[in-house]
Amino acid sequence: MKLNIRILKRLAAVSLSLSVLSGCTFISDPVSRMKAPQLSADKASLMTAINSLKPAASTLIRPANDDDSSIFTVDLDKDGTMETLVFYLTKNETVQIHGMILAKQEDAWVKKLVFDGNGTELDSVDIKDVTGDGKLDIIVGYSRGEEKGMVVYRYSAGVLEELFTQPYTKYIVDDMNEDGTPDITVINFKRNEFATITTYQYSDGFKVLDELDDLDPYFYNYYNIVSGKVAENKEGIVLDAAVDSRSAYTTVVVMENNKLRVVIPGDARTFKERKIVSEDIDGDGIIEIGLLEPPKGWEYFDPQTIPYFNSYYKWDGKSGLTFSSQQYRDPSDRFIINFSPEWYEKVTVDTKSVLDKSLKFIMADTGETVAEVSFFSQAEWDRNKNSGWEMLGTDMDKIIGYRGELEQSTSGGDHTKITSPIERKGINE
Repeated sequence: MKLNIRILKRLAAVSLSLSVLSGCTFISDPVSRMKAPQLSADKASLMTAINSLKPAASTLIRPANDDDSSIFTVDLDKDGTMETLVFYLTKNETVQIHGMILAKQEDAWVKKLVFDGNGTELDSVDIKDVTGDGKLDIIVGYSRGEEKGMVVYRYSAGVLEELFTQPYTKYIVDDMNEDGTPDITVINFKRNEFATITTYQYSDGFKVLDELDDLDPYFYNYYNIVSGKVAENKEGIVLDAAVDSRSAYTTVVVMENNKLRVVIPGDARTFKERKIVSEDIDGDGIIEIGLLEPPKGWEYFDPQTIPYFNSYYKWDGKSGLTFSSQQYRDPSDRFIINFSPEWYEKVTVDTKSVLDKSLKFIMADTGETVAEVSFFSQAEWDRNKNSGWEMLGTDMDKIIGYRGELEQSTSGGDHTKITSPIERKGINE
């Protein structure tokens, strides 16, 4: 048997799979587009044109859902001419956000039009065919404080047309009913008032395919919404809802026969004392739901002292959940230890361990140590650093150390040497 501990590692390459911590972010569909960096020969003239055509006091802005570029270049209407879309901010005007479309004409970029955005922040920009006509549409989300509104634009022959507008908390461009035609699903939430999910599809205008309007609105907010495969060959939406500042639950929604259906309700099965982001944790293309579980032997300890494991489960395609993988994730996001699925319920944490002081991971049946994490003062580190400890980094006045070598016997008499380096996250080097 083999214990596979996956932690990020910048230093030496090791024979372990790596794990990456991610923030609580909404996932948007990939955007089919070219961006300015891909226009190497034309980039200078494009930037010159943008800077000369936008107001002098304005600044280019990028959407919150894209940390890569504020310039989108693509043939929007498939007429063989490249267009560039940019947004800029004019802070001291009544209308603050503006979009501008430029078109390539021979060796120059010319301004085709400018349009106003209804908001003070640019929340999202997606460029995708959502009407099924083979041309690319522009989907833009604007926000003003907590209020958000999306607009679908069609650009053709120098004319921009608004096709669809809708308030939203999150919108998803996908194919929920899996008919080969894209659709837009809008999640709209207002605390203690409503929580709705509506799927629209274009057919001579955007029309409602189905709507869920009876979801429980009595929670704090959605801290994560992700769409994609929720079971083998099944698209869906996973919604992580914060009950309060710490606890949360998860809901899974799919569409069958053009009807939205809650297949995993937000109830005791998916409740967790600490927020966990649902994601494809094992890289198989299917989104897992994260649950918080105490290690064996910790069931009756004070919840604030328990070094919980994050256990991830998949929807089974019916009405239940099946185990996928497990990890220990430091509550302050400084490191992760991932265990191979076959070691589920075989590894625990010594009950003498103390959060932010020392953690000892042991075999539940034998008590053998497989990994340790300790927080040292500088003096303690100087005394112990040559005892097999690896320095992960510093956190405030503490040095975080790790060691994890063990000759682990298997039933066949073989020995597997386990070396477990850890990468820290969010601490000072």
